[in-house]
Amino acid sequence: MRVQRDIPTFMTEAGVDRTNLRQYIQQVMKKKGITCKCIRCREAGRSRAVLGPHKVKKMSYQASGGTEWFISAESGESIFGFIRIRYPSTDSRKEITKKSALLRELHVFGEASSLGKVGTVQHRGIGKELLSAAELLCKKDKKDRMVVISGVGVREYYRKQGYKKKGPYMVKKL
Repeated sequence: MRVQRDIPTFMTEAGVDRTNLRQYIQQVMKKKGITCKCIRCREAGRSRAVLGPHKVKKMSYQASGGTEWFISAESGESIFGFIRIRYPSTDSRKEITKKSALLRELHVFGEASSLGKVGTVQHRGIGKELLSAAELLCKKDKKDRMVVISGVGVREYYRKQGYKKKGPYMVKKL
């Protein structure tokens, strides 16, 4: 998908010739009166939702021999944020074992807010709420640590939540 977005079609020899396929599909859906319910269309920032009462929902599924968890904060048709966790099926590194949980993604939607500034959804505790729900779930499932793949820019956030840098990851004992 990224290659498709980043390379203009006039520079390709074959393959997909429409880089804005979503736009075409949305036009057809609008004509047919179909409402999209994908995550992107339900994002709080797109749906103009304001943070209020919401539920934390959990869904698990099997993938690549391990268990994946999708935990989200939702209200009606709007989604305020989500977290994706993986329970690995094998030990792959000293930081990642079958007894650990791998936090693959934590995302809070809404209009971007500067650090320290409270927005309509961001910087209101949704990320902490989702992280806490994930940690409780992992403890219940007898995982001994949460391992986070994090960029340099968010490491301080995880430090404040009790995580420590171990190798290329941020890790918290559960």
